[in-house]
Amino acid sequence: MFTRLIAACRQLASGEAQVYPSRHMTAADVARQRWDYQVDVAVIGFGGAGAAAAIEARDNGADVLVADRFCGGGSTRISGGIYYAGGGTDIQRRAGVEDSPENMYRYLQQEVRDAVSEQTLREFCEQSPENFDWLVAQGVPFEASQCPFKTSYPSNRYYFYYSGNESFPPYSEHAKPAARGHRAHGKGVSGAALFTPLRESALRKGVRILEQHKAVRLLTDEAGKVIGVELQAMQPGSVSGWLHRQLSALMVFLRYVTIFTPFVNYGMRGIIEALENRFSVSTSVFARRAVVISSGGFYFNRNMVRRYAPEYLSGVPLGTIADNGSGIQLGESVGGQTALMGNISAWRFINPPEAFARGVLVDQKGERICNEMLYGAQLSERIMQQAAGKAWLIIDSALFRQAHRELGPGRAMWFQSVSALMFLYLARSRAASLKQLAGKLHIPAEALARTVADYNKLAVQGAVDTMGKPAEYCTALGEGPYYALDCSADSLMLCPALSLGGLKVEEASGQVLAAANMPVGGLYAAGRSAVGVASRSYVSGLSIADCIFSGRRAGRHAALGSRDESV
Repeated sequence: MFTRLIAACRQLASGEAQVYPSRHMTAADVARQRWDYQVDVAVIGFGGAGAAAAIEARDNGADVLVADRFCGGGSTRISGGIYYAGGGTDIQRRAGVEDSPENMYRYLQQEVRDAVSEQTLREFCEQSPENFDWLVAQGVPFEASQCPFKTSYPSNRYYFYYSGNESFPPYSEHAKPAARGHRAHGKGVSGAALFTPLRESALRKGVRILEQHKAVRLLTDEAGKVIGVELQAMQPGSVSGWLHRQLSALMVFLRYVTIFTPFVNYGMRGIIEALENRFSVSTSVFARRAVVISSGGFYFNRNMVRRYAPEYLSGVPLGTIADNGSGIQLGESVGGQTALMGNISAWRFINPPEAFARGVLVDQKGERICNEMLYGAQLSERIMQQAAGKAWLIIDSALFRQAHRELGPGRAMWFQSVSALMFLYLARSRAASLKQLAGKLHIPAEALARTVADYNKLAVQGAVDTMGKPAEYCTALGEGPYYALDCSADSLMLCPALSLGGLKVEEASGQVLAAANMPVGGLYAAGRSAVGVASRSYVSGLSIADCIFSGRRAGRHAALGSRDESV
């Protein structure tokens, strides 16, 4: 019933981005066109990457306009507000954490892999303290209160923590563990605390912001250079425009509720798309120097997910409905190439409570899959790649009771507690013995018993776990009843996900690349619209850090690009 309800509501939303083929304009066309706006740099999408690009372009002397489909913020605003930074930030020094760009690089090599070149990754790490200081200069608040335990997201008591896999093998064998998760200081989830100062900084600097303007077409000149963008705008002061704004604001407010009730998300999305299709009007922007695409990823576009990563169709989209691939498709419309489009980050978080991470994660063969302490995206990756999407976390009665004790406000946020309780009471199987539990899961009883026995021996002896879990988190499973928490991709516990691939860019500038790695004149991309540091793997804060890094890079180069005086 629940699955059918979700499927029905998905039909309300088209799953397609409204993007038209690019329009080629002659010099005479450009001269005749009635341009609603003329600027040096036009930025499409006003999230973290778009704000960074706009501010940097403005600081480099460009007249800048930003167009956003809704009211700004993007996925950055509704995120947890975690910024991944290292190499010796002010917060690290105040917390007594020793780190260096080289140490940060050695860790991220293992996470980023081949998503970007070695030179770009080194630049990302070397520039990390300066980019962090840049954020602070824009007004983003941070605090050095370090979380003393491992968690996927710290409670309101803490604003600095290990946000990745830094603290255990094999990662700790290559780089000295260092906390790098900088949470913007604000109660609840901190995305707004990170984005709002960026918005205010952009406005102070003179960036023009067009809200409720959706980019639908790129405009090119006779040489193929991108010289502008066509927008579809909701009319200010109209009933349709007011309703469009209220619905988009409501979706931001309900962002975590809709993770557990995705049918609400799809239904509201269908109404918003209908308003845009029926009541929007066309607006044109002439960009003398460049256009920067920073409108997010594509996971809300189910047709693109079906094309590039069909095994992840069961996931629940993270971000906003503007993450529908429109920016990527705009880039493709002028010859831009894409890469790593099959890379999806799905988040199967089992910590908090810490008790869950002390259990044993097994596949349908009854064999242990991986270190249960891994960051949620890595855990999901192992489940998908090593276990064909099927996995159960085995805990005993003692860990079941411990989990409840660890769901208080000092150790878990409300949405983490809701998720844990759903695992404990909805997405679980219970049995008096491991043999009976195996029967309920339809997995080999002998293999499950052997796996648990091996794990218990490891825990009792305090031996080194070949999968990397620290000895202090290895807890022998004792008396029943035993519980199997369903961590499978198709579990009742829906798995949030986002896309990581995007437009290929020239890594020194952020310019979009066409065939044979030739740049598309006048077009840049940043954030999740582009391939970047976070495009191969994900840890908390790395995407926003890449948004700032790639956004500033694109904005700087776009502002210094050749000026088109055709109009």
